[in-house]
Amino acid sequence: MKLLSMIGLGIKNERSIPLQGLDRIKEADAIYAEFFTSILEEGSLERLGALAGKEIVLLDRKGVEEEEAVINAFDRNEKVCFLTAGDPLTATTHQELRFDAMTKGIEVEIIHSASIFNAAAGLAGLQHYKFGRTTTLAFPEGDYFPTSPLDFIMENMERGLHSLVLLDIQAHNDRYMTAAEGCDIILKMEGKRGGGMITDKTKVVAVLRAGRENWKVIYGSLCELKGMEMGAPPHCLIVPGNLHFAEEEVLEHFKT
Repeated sequence: MKLLSMIGLGIKNERSIPLQGLDRIKEADAIYAEFFTSILEEGSLERLGALAGKEIVLLDRKGVEEEEAVINAFDRNEKVCFLTAGDPLTATTHQELRFDAMTKGIEVEIIHSASIFNAAAGLAGLQHYKFGRTTTLAFPEGDYFPTSPLDFIMENMERGLHSLVLLDIQAHNDRYMTAAEGCDIILKMEGKRGGGMITDKTKVVAVLRAGRENWKVIYGSLCELKGMEMGAPPHCLIVPGNLHFAEEEVLEHFKT
């Protein structure tokens, strides 16, 4: 039986992988990983390979989506693992890989792990069920400056819901958007689009390096955070909606 094990590595390093995932890696004929949707601590993949006694091949986006390296590996292997930071089913490209495998008669096993979708809210002291649609900020490139994320944030705000805002990762360029850059981009979107719901006084939460020893949460206005040095990635932002008093109490501890 051909088996694809899609394994989440969690949000820290090689030691945040579920034990079941480590077992599958040790049994695998071929192991692939991607870090273009999220990242772990430097050296995590090398240490995981040494721990399992196996070679892990790191793929870029083209290798996963266009060259279909994982699916093609089944031409010569029975058990293949695909590793991702966070949970293995949070990115669209991972769902496509899962579907492609299923349509080709390959059994797919999912081994879940922690992801930013649950970690960010918890660290900030916000209630998970009060989040609306998640959005992602992309780096502006020339004339490319999409403002649709602002629509999603404002829609959530109108409903009193929190917005998780993911920040662009360009792993091939070793470029990772910071929370400060994200705040600046949101303000520029508001300047371009208008609407008045977002101002430089709008409060946001920066969640930095979730899951790691040096994690940090900062709560302040877009204006305050956009010029702040916040250290190494990964970062994300939360734009709060209506706050429960218990949420306010936690956020007070993280004010700038």
